[in-house]
Amino acid sequence: METQEYFAVEAKAVVMATGGCGRLHIQGFMTTNHHGATGDGIVMGYRAGAPVVFLHTVQYHPTGIVFPEQAEGILITEKLRGSGANLVNFDGEQLVNEREPRDVEAASIIKECVVENKGVPTPTGKLGIRLDSPMIEMLADEGTVQKESPGKYILYKRFGIDISKEPMLIYPTLHYQNGSLELQADGRTCLPGLFIAGKVGGGIHGANRLMGSSLLDIVVYGRISGASSAEYIAGEHTDGALHLDHARSYSSEIDGRVAPALIPDYTDPELWERQLTTSYVGNVR
Repeated sequence: METQEYFAVEAKAVVMATGGCGRLHIQGFMTTNHHGATGDGIVMGYRAGAPVVFLHTVQYHPTGIVFPEQAEGILITEKLRGSGANLVNFDGEQLVNEREPRDVEAASIIKECVVENKGVPTPTGKLGIRLDSPMIEMLADEGTVQKESPGKYILYKRFGIDISKEPMLIYPTLHYQNGSLELQADGRTCLPGLFIAGKVGGGIHGANRLMGSSLLDIVVYGRISGASSAEYIAGEHTDGALHLDHARSYSSEIDGRVAPALIPDYTDPELWERQLTTSYVGNVR
């Protein structure tokens, strides 16, 4: 397709599913989120006029790997604590009942490291708490850890650690965001033609998501938003005039904040076409 043909295409509906924002590392925390979870969809939707909700409600999973640092942020499921692995500090003291809610667990771990100064240091100076996985085999049979948690057993083995004999070192990890763009029950936003699914949609869980319900965002609302957008295209959608006002507005906002050579000139369509070349995009990237 020739470049100029793009100017004749108008999206009748958009289903946005750009994910969360864990890779912003809020308050400096490590995260379980993939590297694409940088909140771009939230910013795009907000700039276009969609309101945001519950942005202050971020969830931290209490047990994320803090060492080895090559696996930093990976979630350690509650299953290990439920099987008998205690949380113990530098002095070997149990610091919390392992069956307390996640928020209590995470707060206790942070307090033990930051306030009580009883965290276990890593080689690079970070602090963590021991998750006493060998205790599981003391309460059950030898080989239970490998049998019941094969993924984590193999992961740690790659770094020369046998978690059936050595405790895991953990710290709370940024895991989930309840807040994002406001959506309606049918997956719509307040903007005509913009539907959302997944973590870019906020408010599905209120201010605090219950454990085990995270797939509601993408599985349920992926279907709902997909169906709603199809109905919108078939019935409500009307073609509007094409324009670049949004691009001009954005360009004026960032004028002077980045290298001028990297800002396309939206006032000259022919010049913009020349700037939308592989070499130009490569330079921007």
